[in-house]
Amino acid sequence: MVASSGIQLSAHSDMPFYRQIVTQLTFMIETGDLAAGATLPSARLLADNLHINRNTVARAYGELRRLGLVESRGRSGTVVADTGHDPQGSPARDRARDILGAAVRECMELGLSAAEIQTIAGALAMRAEDQLLKVSFVECNADRATYFANELEDRVGLRVRPLVLGEFTADEEQADLILTTFFHLAAVRGMWDRRTTEVVAIVVAPHVRTLVEIASVPKDRTVGIWYSTDDQAVSIRDSLAQSGIDNIKVLGDAETAELTDADVADTDLVIIPSEMPQLRARLEARLEGRPAGRIKVIEFGNVLDDASVRMVTEVIADMQTAKRLGPAV
Repeated sequence: MVASSGIQLSAHSDMPFYRQIVTQLTFMIETGDLAAGATLPSARLLADNLHINRNTVARAYGELRRLGLVESRGRSGTVVADTGHDPQGSPARDRARDILGAAVRECMELGLSAAEIQTIAGALAMRAEDQLLKVSFVECNADRATYFANELEDRVGLRVRPLVLGEFTADEEQADLILTTFFHLAAVRGMWDRRTTEVVAIVVAPHVRTLVEIASVPKDRTVGIWYSTDDQAVSIRDSLAQSGIDNIKVLGDAETAELTDADVADTDLVIIPSEMPQLRARLEARLEGRPAGRIKVIEFGNVLDDASVRMVTEVIADMQTAKRLGPAV
């Protein structure tokens, strides 16, 4: 079990206690001081040892779970998750540790205590973070939200936070720029104050190879859509129908439903979401014993529209410039 002595809280810091806990535990995990499988103290025990409210620790643990750094295992408690990444972190983090390490040593030579350095560094970091553009991508499914947020992050060179409709409020998730698909644009626009938050829709289109495979299915046979939610499946079916492909059948909600023989009786092809490749194994297990090649399974290869990404990049550049310059007098 992780000893709470490794965590130091400063009442003089501008950073709230829960954020100090998140920051320090994240550092321990990323440097390998806390290995995958290590058990964290219970929220009550850590709170007692740090002389703070248990809800503060619970909030910190909740944030670490959201970041994918820890996971709950029932009676076994909260443990460090196996992320599959090198515990030493990225080259950027290694470089940052070298820079901050040198600065910390110099500050100590000036006579500052660890708590004073932490307070100054935390305040400067929070001020710098306030100057960064906060961008989020909103979808109705966690897998799709994470998938496209990561794709956008790589393309625009800025952190993009994934959000799932129905699992947050606009007050909880302040952002400068909200990205979503046209399918959810109306709902998302109604959530934020557009005087302070820009909401932009992007185009997510199926890959050409996906369309070619779907169009090759004979008209007297069926293409099944086994998707994350019924709403998404219906949306895809309607889009394909507008292109003249009407031999489409929605097979149900892939997160909760199992397929029956009746579902796939006349089906030649089943479409699953590219962000949920694990469905392939479930489907192939269900179809085991059927003649080889009887039903083909393909992932619906959604891709970001290049023009949309260029537009988002331009919007971000304009917003970053405006944020640096500050409000007009």
